[in-house]
Amino acid sequence: LRTPPLAVVVVSSPREAAIPVSEQVLSAGAVCTTLLYAALAMGYGANWITDWYAYDLEAADLLGLAAGENVAAFILIGTPREPPLERERPDPDSLVTHWPG
Repeated sequence: LRTPPLAVVVVSSPREAAIPVSEQVLSAGAVCTTLLYAALAMGYGANWITDWYAYDLEAADLLGLAAGENVAAFILIGTPREPPLERERPDPDSLVTHWPG
């Protein structure tokens, strides 16, 4: 296994402001998704990773994160050598509720 040549760290840094903190955190997730889709659309392989090091205080120090900042994702980008492996997905019917409205 080789590490992809590019890792982009997306940092969520919400602040008390006119825009609610929850929307600011969701915005960091939107950045991750958009970056991932853009890389894939350009023909690169890309993966969104949050592993233990995304939550590790020493890693946060190494990255220079300030108080209140968190790693939203590590987006790994490179040239795919093989198609991505499919993983088990939840049954959508167990997650979706239909509102009779």
